[in-house]
Amino acid sequence: MKGSLLRIISKQLGLWLLTTLLLSVIIFIPRDVIYETSRAGDIQKVLYDYTIEKHFTNIKDFLIFVKDNKGLGSYTNSSSVASHILETFSRSLYILVPAIFIGFFVGILKGVFDYFVRKRKIGIGSGMTWFMLSVPDLFFMIIIQLSLMFLYEVGLFPHVDLFGHEKLENIIVCSLFLSIYPLFLIANITYATLLEEESKDYITTAKSKGVSYFKTITVHMLKNAMQKINMNSNTMTLYVLSNLFIVEFLTNYRGAAYYFYQAIASPQNFVVGTNFHMYTNVAVGFVFLFTVIILISNLFFQLINLVVSPKGKAL
Repeated sequence: MKGSLLRIISKQLGLWLLTTLLLSVIIFIPRDVIYETSRAGDIQKVLYDYTIEKHFTNIKDFLIFVKDNKGLGSYTNSSSVASHILETFSRSLYILVPAIFIGFFVGILKGVFDYFVRKRKIGIGSGMTWFMLSVPDLFFMIIIQLSLMFLYEVGLFPHVDLFGHEKLENIIVCSLFLSIYPLFLIANITYATLLEEESKDYITTAKSKGVSYFKTITVHMLKNAMQKINMNSNTMTLYVLSNLFIVEFLTNYRGAAYYFYQAIASPQNFVVGTNFHMYTNVAVGFVFLFTVIILISNLFFQLINLVVSPKGKAL
């Protein structure tokens, strides 16, 4: 098992390093443009001007800057880029980590529940899971916000602060919003995997030995199903990260995704002669930490897979 663990760590570190390098190279793609104007000075056409030399120059200039400044430089007069990134990223971790855990573990519980009640028409089984996956989670976020505000207005529900990042309720609301789709994604995968497992020979053997129905599902079937469920854990993590900006923007939660977007977004206004430069130092810092989250998540779920695998081997 120790050898398998070392192989997993080495493989994930290699993938993380490759991914981080590729994303960093993308960030340094030149954003220089050429303006074609009329005699009156009106913009007629904007042409993208890319050269491999400019691309390498951007990377070289960044490395020189980091070396000369011994870091990513200053963000404001009173704070550095590094401190800004760490502060906002830690703020996002408060909602990222709970969302990943809720999506995975509660999702598995929901999938097991769907399997238990699959022959009953109770309205909250696999049909509900399918419905929640069919409708964009942004719709549910907005509906929940409007419903909570309406219930508060009519005096049927206490006040919940839905906007901001300063209060505990902001963290709870954002975590729940962020975990909606991952939860039902894992639930659907768990349910489908358990349906596949019920036809296996070991289920018949367990029944013939008098093993209880509950134990058969939760101990034997679920353990074997965990490998297939884990195969989708990376997809779930990537979805949580990709949906982070929507949640932060919708709730005015000023975390890493919001400021990352601010760093890479093109300016809303520009004049002839200007280029669409981004805050490269900020973007690189956020990319590094986002990929670290993916690395840690992959290692965690691979460790689970190693534990539940009958042969002690991860996929």
